[in-house]
Amino acid sequence: MEYIASEYKPLNDISMSNMSLREIIVAIYVRLSKEDLDSGERESESIQNQKAMLLNYAINRGWQVYNIYCDEDYSGAYAGSDNDRPEFNRMMNDASQNKFGIVLCKSQSRFSRNMEVIEQYIHGRFVEWGIRFVSLVDNADTEIKGNKKARQINSLMNEWYLEDLSENIKSVFRYKMEHGEFLAAFPPYGYSKDKNNKNHLVINPNTAPVVKQIFEWHSEGYGAARISRMLNDRGIPNPRKQQELDGLRKTYMYSPNEMGCWSTTTIGDILNNQVYCGDVVQHKVEKVSYKSKVIRKVSADNNIIISDMHEPIISRKVFKETQERLSKRRKATGTGKVHILSGKVFCHYCGKPMQKNHGVSSKAGHIGYLRCRDKYSYAAKDRCPTPNIRMDYILDALQIQLINKFKNIAVENLDEDFINELLNKNDDKNALLSTELTNLKKEQGKIANNQKNLYNDRLNDIISVTEYLNYNKDFIERLEKIEKRIAEIEKQFVVKDETQKRANVKAALMSFLETKCIDRKIIDHLVERIEFGEINKETGNPTLKIFWAWD
Repeated sequence: MEYIASEYKPLNDISMSNMSLREIIVAIYVRLSKEDLDSGERESESIQNQKAMLLNYAINRGWQVYNIYCDEDYSGAYAGSDNDRPEFNRMMNDASQNKFGIVLCKSQSRFSRNMEVIEQYIHGRFVEWGIRFVSLVDNADTEIKGNKKARQINSLMNEWYLEDLSENIKSVFRYKMEHGEFLAAFPPYGYSKDKNNKNHLVINPNTAPVVKQIFEWHSEGYGAARISRMLNDRGIPNPRKQQELDGLRKTYMYSPNEMGCWSTTTIGDILNNQVYCGDVVQHKVEKVSYKSKVIRKVSADNNIIISDMHEPIISRKVFKETQERLSKRRKATGTGKVHILSGKVFCHYCGKPMQKNHGVSSKAGHIGYLRCRDKYSYAAKDRCPTPNIRMDYILDALQIQLINKFKNIAVENLDEDFINELLNKNDDKNALLSTELTNLKKEQGKIANNQKNLYNDRLNDIISVTEYLNYNKDFIERLEKIEKRIAEIEKQFVVKDETQKRANVKAALMSFLETKCIDRKIIDHLVERIEFGEINKETGNPTLKIFWAWD
């Protein structure tokens, strides 16, 4: 008589005191995963197919079915937590309580493709619990002596299959990434997936303006914390809530009236995401192994970035300026904005950025001042000697120097020739530094190679220990000098996008000449660095040195 899966009814719990009865009570385990779909086995391995086959097999042998445990869309590579294979774990719990004496599967690979799991359960705990394992297709049966080696070979082949399948899937994904196809489950905030091509991004008209606003606020000096508060105050749904509103989530985190809370982390992720320039950035994380769900971060050098794959929300210029601001790690003030001189003023003695302290009250209002970050971090005798300096004093000095330098220049005279002449003063110096840097790095490589050859000579007894130590000491000393000089050059010489720099300087100068006022953007583009604290030998007073973009 043929039985089909729909006719099956679970067996009620019975007393297991009668061991002969337990030996004919069977637990049926069926499983189907996405890996089977990828390998073309979906039809032959379908859940209904497995259930019908196993029920017929059990009934034909007079076994009573205790229960059918079914994991659908779960990989055979994992077992352990409830999220791996919940029905598998429920079956193991029932097995430990002696509720059945046989576990029946279509094949050993349905039970698990992981060798460690096979050894742990079939050849370990099942033996302790007195449970027989049977699989139909590959004739695995723990009751048959001499069958263990065949099961272990089969387990090894299943493991190889899983590893090969994993590598094949990785290759397919990498190919798609390298061709700019967007593979993540959810589109980045500000975008939607193209209805005609799920691997292509299109601008979401509801959320893209929010992304633009975030970048604009940041350019005005607002920090991530302040931006998140402003979005929350306006009742704008956060990215997770927006996914729920767009019907992209099967489960809901927020109630219908909740908009979700924007966090500084979310703002930071948006400000750092190159996708908003029109690029697809992928392979940021990867699994440590096909047998593990642990994810590790991939170094930025190994990310896969394909440019101009979709319409940008912000320009590359805006994104680059944002990254430059973020790299300076400026801290916002109580207003939510970074102060106007943040990240620009440094202590002459220790080289660290000077930080803003609470100002003092005066008739003119609240006056802020800067002090060395470590001024009060050490004992008095070890403190940095740089005194505090009022911020308005620095701003006045900047304004006066700019006025004196450009007082005879009209806005209409700020043509390309003028800007090029202004910025080209250091081209010769930079060329010399660049040549020196190249030569030093070549010498650095040669010394490293010589050290390797020297070590091999010592291993082959060509030179003595004393000779090796003396030669190597000379190499180490020279390397230290080279590394020190390279660090000095890299501080003085930084390769920059000259075209963009010229445009920024021109725009900042035009703004200053029209208003004669100093703002954050003018300081960003015209001032490279300000140093304070060096004592003038003639006057005995601390000096303020301004390094301009054209110095």
